[in-house]
Amino acid sequence: MFALNGKSRGKGRVAPDGSEGEGRFVVPRLLRRPARLFSKIFAGDITVPRYAEAVGLVSLFAATALYGSVAGGQFGAVANTVTASLGFAVQEVEISGQVNTSEVAVIDALGLGESTSLALLDVRNARESLQDLPWVERAEVRKVYPGKLEIRIDERQAFAIWQSGDALSLIERDGRVIAAYSGYGFNNLPLVVGPGAATSAASFMELLSDYPAVAGKVKALIHVGERRWDVRLANGITVKLPAEEPEKAVERLLVMDAGTQILSRDIASIDLRLADRTTVALTENAMARREAALKAREKAIKAAKRSSI
Repeated sequence: MFALNGKSRGKGRVAPDGSEGEGRFVVPRLLRRPARLFSKIFAGDITVPRYAEAVGLVSLFAATALYGSVAGGQFGAVANTVTASLGFAVQEVEISGQVNTSEVAVIDALGLGESTSLALLDVRNARESLQDLPWVERAEVRKVYPGKLEIRIDERQAFAIWQSGDALSLIERDGRVIAAYSGYGFNNLPLVVGPGAATSAASFMELLSDYPAVAGKVKALIHVGERRWDVRLANGITVKLPAEEPEKAVERLLVMDAGTQILSRDIASIDLRLADRTTVALTENAMARREAALKAREKAIKAAKRSSI
């Protein structure tokens, strides 16, 4: 066995010509066959073809160029260009299933160009790149030779608009952020506000779904102290619910509305946090009208008293 220090552990030492001898250079076992081959060539026992030298040089240069392109990361680009020029370039992209994901975003995510080779396109990497886009939940990528790429996208579903500080985001039912809210569209989604609102809104909306007369009018849900909810209705009324058993407070509200149509009046808020008391706050306009009505009533009373004297 040949050791790294050049010493041999065998009993004898073998010279390049295969003979054994003391004090001569010993060729490692792995190189003995090439050594014998070169020895025979130099001795004239083997005739080298006429163009062997030229072919060898060309092969050496080609191998060097190939190694350089691989080491420099250019081999993939060369192969891509070659296969694309042979008729396997991506010429058509069919995208389906997307609503909020633009076709431009899909093309950019895949890095597609005029000379992109369909043959060398990695479907798995393409799928992962698409699933990194904000709206894409799942993506399927299929090659149709010679030059068509089929893409099927399943998008995430927006449940609400979440306000955290000054930032607005579209969120899923479980509270995961989809993307920043640009300020337009999604007018049918409720606004949820406050710490913990994103992850708690779905369960609260499910509770309200048992009361369609209220759930159908919800415009915003404000999470207060991460304990209870204020419900902002579409007409501007804020209903303040207790932390414990909010459904009972909603039932009480519906009973009141059936008798007084309180949800249709010009009021700012209805406070139902106390089980034995309901506090109603008027809007500024309603307050002004009320004050005007009280003053008019006082004048009428005074006038009646003067006329009776």
